[in-house]
Amino acid sequence: MFAMTRRRPIEFLILNNPKPEGPPIGTFAGKRFAEFVRDAFGRLFVYSGVAPRRKDGGFDDAALGPGEFIMLPGLIYRHKGKATSPVARHS
Repeated sequence: MFAMTRRRPIEFLILNNPKPEGPPIGTFAGKRFAEFVRDAFGRLFVYSGVAPRRKDGGFDDAALGPGEFIMLPGLIYRHKGKATSPVARHS
């Protein structure tokens, strides 16, 4: 027998209207990206890596860890909470 796993639709794993916080730390797909982003709900996220893709070209959502989301065009950001600024995490 095999276990059936129920996966969430990928739309639930994509950040909604993310805005960069802090200076850029790199470039991906021709666009600069910041270490931190804040989504439309005010939640703070920290850069975690590049989102892997499946053979069919879709995002491999099974590779995401707890609290990780995708920022299009394909970066992973991990939830950090509702800190007021990126500097707060260094205190």
